[in-house]
Amino acid sequence: MKDFSYENQGTHTYLVYTVSDTDVIDSMSLGMLTNNRIPGLSHVLFTQMDSTKYIKYDVSSKISVKQFFTGQVNRKRLLGVFNGIVDAMLSAEEYMIDINTILLDMDYIFADVSNCETVLICLPIISDDLSKGDILSFFKNIMFNTQFDQTENCDHVAKIINYLNSTPVFSLEDFKKLLGIIGSTTASQAQRPAVEKKTVPQVQQVVQPQAQPSVPVIQPQPTKKAAPQETSNQSKPKTIPTASSSEKSEQPEKRMSMLYLLQHYNSENAAIYKAQKATQKANKASVSRPEKQQQPQAPKKQPQTEFAIPGQEPPAFSVPSQQPEQPTSKPPVPDVSAKTSPSSVAPQPSYAVQKIPQGQTMNFGETTVLGGANNIGETTVLGATASTQVRPHLIRIKNNEKIILDKPVFRVGKERSYVDYFIADNSAISRSHANIISRDGEYFVVDTNSTNHTYVNGAMIQSNVETKIAHGTKIKLANEEFEFKLY
Repeated sequence: MKDFSYENQGTHTYLVYTVSDTDVIDSMSLGMLTNNRIPGLSHVLFTQMDSTKYIKYDVSSKISVKQFFTGQVNRKRLLGVFNGIVDAMLSAEEYMIDINTILLDMDYIFADVSNCETVLICLPIISDDLSKGDILSFFKNIMFNTQFDQTENCDHVAKIINYLNSTPVFSLEDFKKLLGIIGSTTASQAQRPAVEKKTVPQVQQVVQPQAQPSVPVIQPQPTKKAAPQETSNQSKPKTIPTASSSEKSEQPEKRMSMLYLLQHYNSENAAIYKAQKATQKANKASVSRPEKQQQPQAPKKQPQTEFAIPGQEPPAFSVPSQQPEQPTSKPPVPDVSAKTSPSSVAPQPSYAVQKIPQGQTMNFGETTVLGGANNIGETTVLGATASTQVRPHLIRIKNNEKIILDKPVFRVGKERSYVDYFIADNSAISRSHANIISRDGEYFVVDTNSTNHTYVNGAMIQSNVETKIAHGTKIKLANEEFEFKLY
């Protein structure tokens, strides 16, 4: 893999393999790749300059799966990449290409961040030095070394791992069927909440019209016949007209509830219900009258005479208006005020006047700040040094926006579902344009095969190559200018 490099030509980004003198080219596979558009495999250009031969793969606007699986991977990304790999393997067999020439390396499998479409690199070289791993082990390594999104249902992860561990011989067709089943179940689960919401009002509409025709179905007779004495005492309301059936004559014999009235509403039941409510109110009024007459018998307004009145002498035991609990304690104040003359008690009204000043606002809980008025609200940090705090961020020159780089790999682009900083107002920015990487106190910018490239201090950088940046470095994504700062 040492002979791979990236090359930018206009708006295209190519992965370039330099053919060495010891390499033997598979001419049949090379002809299939250059003359056909094989699904799942990157298109190939074969060029030669002097005696050096190059095999180029168009990977424009795509990033490696290793970058694509950085962080938490959701269901859509995993299934998209796995389906792309399986489709590429099956397509290679249809075009009579040896699947062992396909590179099973996450650095050389590229995906589109918007639709998760994946393309693989087929290197038509007959050589044992190239790492051509087992596809079963390759899928297992991805499943065991990837961090999956825990905010969604991860049943698909368990199903894939169980299949990979249980199958003795890996089959691309069977694995393709499993991925299709998982994809179909996720689509049905996404539609399930909408179906349940539609069925809820239908159940309510069916239950409501059955309430009126269900009068003969409800059988209150067994409960009413259990008390024959009460029905004989309440047989007077039978004089209400239009009481034709035996069921209607038995209904007023027992106290009618609001629920029963709503289920069997008519003019007769409404009149019975109103009559019962009137009798209940009359009974409550007759019971509550003697209690109300006894209430005004014990008026006690003594606590009002204990407060000091301005302009008059205080009583024998004067208590401040805001401290009603002092008489329960035993201070020597009451004994002194009872024996001394009114002139000796005079300081007590002055104390009450200070508590309730008129025309002034009270200051409760305020604290005087020491050290001058210029430092109000500031906190002195003990042990702080004069060095500035490192906080890497980007300044967008267009609107002076401050972008905090709070992740080890910070993605910038216009694909909202993938990047960490979304640029929607610039069509020249690619879906995944560049990454800002922080590692061991150093910072790098990487162009992720963007269409209009990335520039550092005015010079275009090569795609997928880390370029070191420092405080004050000017970074331009296409025609959008940024400045990298550490503080």
